[in-house]
Amino acid sequence: MTANERNVALGIDLGGTKILAGIVDASGKILGRGKLKTPFQGGAEELTRALVEAADVALGEAHVDRERVDALALAAPGPLDAEKGVLLRAGNLAVKDYRVLDALGKAFPKARRRLENDVRLAALGEARLGAGRGVATMVAVWVGTGVGGAVIMDGKIRTGRNRNAGEIGQIQLDFRRARPGTSDGTLEGIAAKVGITAYLRKKIDAGEKTSLEKAVSKKDSRLSGSDLREAMAEGDALTMKAVARSARAVGMAMANVFNVFSPDLFVLGGGVAVDLGERYLRAVKKWAERFAFTTELGSIEIVPAALGDDAGILGAALHAREDRAKV
Repeated sequence: MTANERNVALGIDLGGTKILAGIVDASGKILGRGKLKTPFQGGAEELTRALVEAADVALGEAHVDRERVDALALAAPGPLDAEKGVLLRAGNLAVKDYRVLDALGKAFPKARRRLENDVRLAALGEARLGAGRGVATMVAVWVGTGVGGAVIMDGKIRTGRNRNAGEIGQIQLDFRRARPGTSDGTLEGIAAKVGITAYLRKKIDAGEKTSLEKAVSKKDSRLSGSDLREAMAEGDALTMKAVARSARAVGMAMANVFNVFSPDLFVLGGGVAVDLGERYLRAVKKWAERFAFTTELGSIEIVPAALGDDAGILGAALHAREDRAKV
């Protein structure tokens, strides 16, 4: 039986800078991939065209027709209404209250369509096919521009009472700075690129020096994980302080979760964690172990994400085929 003679799932991962699409068979094998830049302007119509185009590139590589897609899911950032298929809003995207599943239905009218948070679906991919395979309870921590998270129990996304379980980035770590409705004092406000950038700016204003001054001085500038990695390699003292501060916050947050919930495994991913690599992971582990209340009967286990950019695609494809039973 050829790829074009069997039904497949379409997983689409909508990011702030790129759209990734994958055609996935029932065994979890990616048959074809598509990649496009995410349009920042033009609104819902342009974004829909880009999503469909990325899907068509993946279909072409897999030699599969649109009609063979029987299920699709979109992994998207920002607040969303998964039940209604509406992307409420998202940074860097010129859309609001975007009925994305209805929009995709014009290109894929026969396909079952679903929407879910991008980190949750990446975590689902890791739990079923990657670093968390075979683990009963897993918590994903994605450190990038922000900090996202997800809880996976028995291979399923745990959304909880308010459908937002897993938002580890919103854990408050500094009650002196905490302000409701802001990221001040949160894990995200300390450890993510937004928090690292704010810390570097504050120290620069106080007279400290860093090779990243130009990268963080402009209001609309964007600090990348590779910028941090290169500055670390050069021995930039202020960058090393900022990264150490980030790792300590992530480790502390993991310890807090471990003390309350004691999951079998933490999976660490996201742009910052991936770009900084093993050195960052070791620092996170060190602080998680120090802040954990007790590890005598069971250690706190932290591993890096294993699937790279494929995690969101695979998680979306898996989610597309599942029933809608509430978890």
